[in-house]
Amino acid sequence: MTLLAGAVSIDITPPIGIHLHNWAYSPHSTATGIHQPLKAQILAVGNDETGVIQLLVSVDFGWWMSAADEWTFRSAILQATELPEAQLILALTHTHSGPSISREDRDRPGGHLIEPYLDSVQEKIGIAAKEIMTKMVPSFIDWGYGLCSLAMNRDMYRSTEKRYVLAANDDVVADSTLLIGRITSQDDRPIAVIANYAAHPTSLGGLNSKISPDFIGSARELVEKENGGVFVYLQGASGDLSPCQQYAENTDIAEKNGLILGHAVLSTLHGMLDPGKTLTYDVTVESGAPLGTFISQLKPQVSVQVSEIRKLSLRTQKNEPPPTTNPVIMADRILRASRIIGNVGSDSTEFPVTFWKMGEAIFVAYPGEAYSLLQESLREAFPKRAILFINLANGAHCGYVAPQIAYDTSRYPAWQSPLHAGSLEQLIEFCKGYISQD
Repeated sequence: MTLLAGAVSIDITPPIGIHLHNWAYSPHSTATGIHQPLKAQILAVGNDETGVIQLLVSVDFGWWMSAADEWTFRSAILQATELPEAQLILALTHTHSGPSISREDRDRPGGHLIEPYLDSVQEKIGIAAKEIMTKMVPSFIDWGYGLCSLAMNRDMYRSTEKRYVLAANDDVVADSTLLIGRITSQDDRPIAVIANYAAHPTSLGGLNSKISPDFIGSARELVEKENGGVFVYLQGASGDLSPCQQYAENTDIAEKNGLILGHAVLSTLHGMLDPGKTLTYDVTVESGAPLGTFISQLKPQVSVQVSEIRKLSLRTQKNEPPPTTNPVIMADRILRASRIIGNVGSDSTEFPVTFWKMGEAIFVAYPGEAYSLLQESLREAFPKRAILFINLANGAHCGYVAPQIAYDTSRYPAWQSPLHAGSLEQLIEFCKGYISQD
């Protein structure tokens, strides 16, 4: 059984003037320029015997506020590719400097551009995905863990304010894990690099009025230039993680943060063995000390592909934002809360988790913003597996999936989320149960 793969990147940059208002304090309502292009990165993986194809689509969007909008977009790709629902993961990179992707904003400044833009992008992705599925070639997929210093814990307690704020908190060690998937054709051509890393793309804040993929853009430029192939960024469990330097108006900060991630990706790639190879113990050489030597050999390619959607029942809560003296910001908070709570049930909700097995790796994708405890706990429980965690995938935004302590201390992710306390702990056990069956 031979593994097949193909990848393509397409430009999905929206028009200047489209509605752009991702921050309540932002004085801008429309995009005034383009910092870097937005992209959709498409990766198809299959094998030559079963004909099963898994399609991974990473899009430089922020978050879906409407389940109807999300399903309209995702189902169009499914229809174009004729794939079952479980065989597509549609993931958002979570840039906070992207256009509104909510049709409910149609009457706001620049809102008339949203629907035709979304229709155009979903059509482009469908066409490109269908084509790349016919151009897959025999390939190797290799996985490697690395480290990146970009992310910091962002739950900072301000004693002078007697509350938690979203800011770099060096009192807590952030998860710096970077997981790389390198896809190389059997004739040694780079096809794609998957980078699974957790950090909020909030380098740019509400004073920025330019469309930007945030740090993903410069990381992508660097990796694709130096390594070749398509850079597929998957946003990890970043509910409590963000860059130290953030909320800037100056786009230089986004580029700097992107270079931090990009160089970490390249460093990890340089540390990996040649495509498709593994080390096997050879002989012990007697010297001043006994020296163990290894030889590089072609490793068996694990071509198992499994795609499943499992649903976890989670309790819900009314997400009531705390009051603020600014009526404009308060109105924005209430609007966002009302849209997110519309994506879940009144007392409980069926939270979908897409599980993929792709060779040696396991993908865990879900439509919420999980805290990094999710990925830390599961990677610790299964240290020999390459496990990817993907926030904001295959569904509309269901809110943060935060730990009990966030609720006990009234942190933003807890009061913003319509998911009840205990949801993260349930999700961790749910995923452990699935992976342990393997």
